[in-house]
Amino acid sequence: MLQSKLIDKISQEVYQKHPDLKGVKPKITPREGEKSSDTLLIYQKKVSGPGGKKINRIVRAVADEKGKIKKISTSK
Repeated sequence: MLQSKLIDKISQEVYQKHPDLKGVKPKITPREGEKSSDTLLIYQKKVSGPGGKKINRIVRAVADEKGKIKKISTSK
């Protein structure tokens, strides 16, 4: 499991790429299978979409045990 200072570092990178998620605390789950030491961080927030409609913004970040982000994906 990642240390909190590494989680903060990863979060800062996510906030830079997705400023509308700033301040959102991630849900943290270890990656399963293949003896992976990676961790999945999921950031979720309701934001205003087209026409003022509320939509869920979900950003998933996969990081290794050193806090380096390997992959980021986002919902539309």
